[in-house]
Amino acid sequence: MSWQEGVAVTVVLLGLGAGAFLVAQRPSFWLEFGLRLGRLLLPKALKYLTRRMPQEEEAAWRQAERRGQGDEWLRERWMRKRRTGYSE
Repeated sequence: MSWQEGVAVTVVLLGLGAGAFLVAQRPSFWLEFGLRLGRLLLPKALKYLTRRMPQEEEAAWRQAERRGQGDEWLRERWMRKRRTGYSE
């Protein structure tokens, strides 16, 4: 690459950086960015947060709750998943 090409690439990159800087200062950019990000991530987050346990585990958890050991059961379940690397 000759020095002229290097200068041209540098000028183009500086121009793109300056344009991005000017656009990022506008509140409308951040509003639109937040809305688009929310539209993409909110359905995935809701799906993750509202998923249920498998029926067998839920039945065992409910039995532990009736015995007054629900928190311990959940803590042990979490540690078991962490040790085995299991994720649903």
